Amino acid sequence: MLVVPVLLAVPPAAMAQESAPQWPRLLRQDLARVARIEWRLRKAAGNSCPVNAADAGLIIDDRRSYQKRDWPLLERTLGMREYPVIVGIAPGSPASLAGLREGDEVLSLANISVETIEKQRKPESLVADALLETIAQAIPDSEFSVVVRRNGVTIPATLRPVRHCAARIVLATDRSIDAHSDDRNIAISTGMVAFARTDDELALVVGHELAHVINRDRRGSGISARRTMEDRADELGLRLMVCAGYDRDLGIALFARLDKRDWLGFLRAPTHRSWPARIARLRALPDHSGCPIAKP
Repeated sequence: MLVVPVLLAVPPAAMAQESAPQWPRLLRQDLARVARIEWRLRKAAGNSCPVNAADAGLIIDDRRSYQKRDWPLLERTLGMREYPVIVGIAPGSPASLAGLREGDEVLSLANISVETIEKQRKPESLVADALLETIAQAIPDSEFSVVVRRNGVTIPATLRPVRHCAARIVLATDRSIDAHSDDRNIAISTGMVAFARTDDELALVVGHELAHVINRDRRGSGISARRTMEDRADELGLRLMVCAGYDRDLGIALFARLDKRDWLGFLRAPTHRSWPARIARLRALPDHSGCPIAKP
């Protein structure tokens, strides 16, 4: 965990939304930003994650993940209607190379209609998650068919997903500045996304949590053991973000700003060193080579 353990790992659309009418656009921007960072860090993780899966470098959203009362607003602000929509595509990813675009409505994946995927999904799974899981189960480096609708025109496309770390970022609509992980995925609040001034800062946060996944860290240990876990996550997280092409100094700037915000230390968990101590440790680390990351 990076900050304070106050956020539940809930997909963004399952949370109560802001009342202001601009929240769909802001959430869409956050999802697209997270998609780009997720792709680069999953690539940098190499074969070091406990589980790997096919990855196309896109994020999908679906109106059925939101309350029905919000559907008219989603259509009015984003044009989101009955079909799931691609809301984020990472540059250089299979989705980008296949010619897919943000705003494309997804009609079918691997010759399976969205309606069929919806009916076959697990009861607790969101439609968008079920679609991404369908891609994750594809054979990497093999052809994978996708049919989308763009401006009323049906367009077939062919993806060639690659094998990446299977850890995913779950974006939760919460104003708190927070991030944490379980044994498979990473939860990050929209408050954290907004607080991070650069993608380098956000990549350090996600890299830290991805490091917990790679290291197979578990809660429930004593404070000393937990602090050791956090130190290791800081180190590997920094290496991941650098391997992903982000600037380490710009990323570490996030910790300095968090320190100014928490000048009394009330927001720091006892399992973490002080912000200045964490900054000093990271700045003292040598530049790492050897990317992507290999299994420890």
